[in-house]
Amino acid sequence: SVSFKLGLQRSSVFDPTFPRSGSSFSASAQFTPPYSLINPDLVTSQNPYKNPEYHKWRFNAEWYVPIGKGTGENKDHQFVLKIAAKYGFMGRYNKKLDFSPFERFQLGGDGLTNSYGLLGYDIISLRGYPVFDYSNPSVNNADQTNANRLFTIFNKYSMELRYPLVTNPSSTIYGLAFFDAANGWYSFKDYNPYRLRRSVGVGMRFFLPMFGLLGFDYGVGLDRIQPGGGLKNATKFTFMLGYEPE
Repeated sequence: SVSFKLGLQRSSVFDPTFPRSGSSFSASAQFTPPYSLINPDLVTSQNPYKNPEYHKWRFNAEWYVPIGKGTGENKDHQFVLKIAAKYGFMGRYNKKLDFSPFERFQLGGDGLTNSYGLLGYDIISLRGYPVFDYSNPSVNNADQTNANRLFTIFNKYSMELRYPLVTNPSSTIYGLAFFDAANGWYSFKDYNPYRLRRSVGVGMRFFLPMFGLLGFDYGVGLDRIQPGGGLKNATKFTFMLGYEPE
């Protein structure tokens, strides 16, 4: 797969280890050559995806808002509200061809496990949910129209309330409470930005020189709760190491 990618980013975030203020915006566009437009015979060939073609667009935005002020020795100990929004869209050059099976969006899970790494999916985590099961629409309340299909469109919104417990330069530890909402769709015909899968939970983050980022989250998938089923089958514990997943 040969593609060209252009990305732009603007950031005013203060202290990347534990951001206390500022914002970050990034946008990217990724293109492959339009093979099927150059050679129309590819549409009817036995292997039309030998040279994958697509154009993919991403947009991320994050804001960090300090709440209250610490005093004395605890001046750095204050709540911080993080708000984030992420969008992704994959398009095609030729309507006679389906979307590329490569470079789509995989939604759910902790963002660390990628059993489809060779297909180059963008992994979008969603705390409180396992990786969405596309072969069984009843799992995770998946839409029938999305069965057996990975997404070409996704929206994700996150809100975290953070509080630092340790702010030493050698190590940073903070706790958080979060609310996530996200979903994916196969095409604009199915797209409904108001139909999102929601989760809430709590977590901890540790920045240690030896390991880098170490994180734990315990989330409740609100749309996984079944009548009379309680929270037992709607919760999920997630673990992260080295980086914060998307």
